[in-house]
Amino acid sequence: MKKVLLTGINGTVAQALKRQLSGRYEVAGLSVLRMDDVLAERRYTSWKEQLDAYRERVTDQLTSACRGQYALAHFGWNTRDEHCHGGLDPLNILVTDCVYRAAIAAKVPRIYLASSVHAYDFISVYEKDVEPIKPFPDTQVDPFGTPPTSLYGVSKRWMEIAGQYYTRHLGPDQKILVVRLGGIDPSGKPHRPGSRLWDSHPDLAGLFTAFLECEEAPPYWVAFGVSDNHGTEYPRPLFDGVNPYGFTPRSNSSVPESA
Repeated sequence: MKKVLLTGINGTVAQALKRQLSGRYEVAGLSVLRMDDVLAERRYTSWKEQLDAYRERVTDQLTSACRGQYALAHFGWNTRDEHCHGGLDPLNILVTDCVYRAAIAAKVPRIYLASSVHAYDFISVYEKDVEPIKPFPDTQVDPFGTPPTSLYGVSKRWMEIAGQYYTRHLGPDQKILVVRLGGIDPSGKPHRPGSRLWDSHPDLAGLFTAFLECEEAPPYWVAFGVSDNHGTEYPRPLFDGVNPYGFTPRSNSSVPESA
């Protein structure tokens, strides 16, 4: 049985995925060390000492936890101070970098990171029937791509760009998938009928499982983790779920029975 490690294990997404994977994979979880825990250990004379100590401790924690794992899924994020409505915690970026480095060094074959639909500014077209948004911007038209919705989205976009950078450091059997997750409710149901951002628990696990089991996966990919939400008002889903793993989302927020 393949071993899977989930960070942010106490969060909604990790808990949902853990339940879905039960019986198929051996799932372990951890909560990423917080800066407050490091500062409580001793007094540091400068912010650089604090940052270096935190980076070292988090890297050690992740490196140890990654040993023997087939996959690492990173959901750990300080959403108290940084979320789609405001705020910015640069330690989220530092932890993301530690995840990439630790997983690559430990030769973890599948490295999955949770980005967000907020990495792409979908708000202006949310209430329009538009061609489903693809995960890759056409840089020949716009070299900077479409802006994010928020500083939270900026951090998630950095996660995606960092993944592209770290692809060149991957071993021959290692792959990276960064998923722009939509809204995942603890109940598994959409927060309202017809939500265009909803990602069901089965679809969350379906894309993750397809990534783990696809032998011909490319070294790096960005995908939208959103269900096939469409109905009378919006006949097409807002996001294109294209991916190279053979996965197609099946749930639809406009059809409760499919949840």
